[in-house]
Amino acid sequence: MGSAATPLRRVVTTHSGSRSTILFDGHLDLQPGFAANAATIWKTNSYPAELTIDDPSSDSSAKQMYARGSLIRVVDFPPQSTGHNHRTQSLDYAIVLDGEMEMVLEDGTRTRVRAGDVVVQQATKHQWDNPTGRTARVIFVLLPSEAFVVGEKLGDSGIPDAFKVTT
Repeated sequence: MGSAATPLRRVVTTHSGSRSTILFDGHLDLQPGFAANAATIWKTNSYPAELTIDDPSSDSSAKQMYARGSLIRVVDFPPQSTGHNHRTQSLDYAIVLDGEMEMVLEDGTRTRVRAGDVVVQQATKHQWDNPTGRTARVIFVLLPSEAFVVGEKLGDSGIPDAFKVTT
């Protein structure tokens, strides 16, 4: 799978006239935030997705936790790191590329996931910890979801304002 220190290469395709072509091909720099390093690979603000030749991951909202459309992000979690407890109003697919992580749920359940494992998270309150001695790399794909109802409608929780989705 490669090391979490491996540079992240992003290749984006588009159309030029009636032919397919490469729009972007290059490495993304992971930026610090939330005690981890992350890069937004691509995002959309609607569904169905609007196809664009502009790089939506380069705008000022690229550090948002999720989007009104879709979002794919890579996160490198440093060794011995503890995440923050949060919930997003989204359906998340977490794909562990390298290393091991521990998903901690609101009820205290701790689940160890390793390279090759996939977590499907349905707007649950959770945090990601890396209790190991090496960096772990996870790809997250987030899609907006309906608000979950448990006595009351639950939306986002534990997300600093700078990372919230704005309309």
